[in-house]
Amino acid sequence: MQLKIGFIGFGEASFHIAKGLASEGLADIIAYDKFWDISPQSELIQKRAQEAGATLTPSLENLIATTEIVFSSVSANMVVPLAQASAPQLQPGQIYVDINSAGPDTKVKADAIVSPHALFVDAAVMGPVPTSGHRVPILASGAGAALFVEKMKPYGMNLTLLEGPAGKSSASKMFRSIFMKGFVALLLETIVAGHKYGIEDDVLASVEETLTAGPFLEVTNGLLARGAIHSERREHEMDEVIATLKGIDVDSTMSEATKAKLHWCTNLKLKEYFKGVPPKDFHEIFAAMK
Repeated sequence: MQLKIGFIGFGEASFHIAKGLASEGLADIIAYDKFWDISPQSELIQKRAQEAGATLTPSLENLIATTEIVFSSVSANMVVPLAQASAPQLQPGQIYVDINSAGPDTKVKADAIVSPHALFVDAAVMGPVPTSGHRVPILASGAGAALFVEKMKPYGMNLTLLEGPAGKSSASKMFRSIFMKGFVALLLETIVAGHKYGIEDDVLASVEETLTAGPFLEVTNGLLARGAIHSERREHEMDEVIATLKGIDVDSTMSEATKAKLHWCTNLKLKEYFKGVPPKDFHEIFAAMK
């Protein structure tokens, strides 16, 4: 029996995933978007549906009634309202997959609304959908995650099952964003400052040398372990960095945040706990924080 899936919200993410799934032979794809007949959005929605081989339906009710797997792909502020609108129409055995970029608390609320009616999946998209399409890495947790992975992997989706409740996948995505977005912000502050002296490329080359000195996890472990016991000294060093940035009229937001986090680390008295010797494994830091 041919699997039937539906997308609530047919924006960029839904379009690229649907298009990719169609290329894998999934023929029964239905889409509903509240702007399907409202110009100017309707023109793009209809064009995308045609290109992806998806059938547009004028009602949310019809989409839910005719599909086995329902993807929620809207804005984060609509996660809970959409779950509330969808839940009464869902049937036991249906899978409701929330792929929205929302926090774990929001996903848990949606799960509580949907679970009495159908299987809920917290699906966290971990890469750019326009680039990877349906093969974008996705973490899946929640009561319906295992069945979702089983049904969709044959169609080329890059799914990783996280054992545990809804919220776990989205938490992973949120915490990854701390690094990925924070790293970009650090790079921006670094190169803007470096450009003032014409040394931005030299600074980046030095950073590259440090970060590529070994496997990523090995380098990360060393940075965290040493940082745990040298935070106070580095905190004072950041005073010099901040003063330098202010002297050349460069925004020091990230440097000031770095100093604040180092001060937080110093207050944990990790240097005293480890007697001045960096731990071999950064996981040991968690025990020291208790």
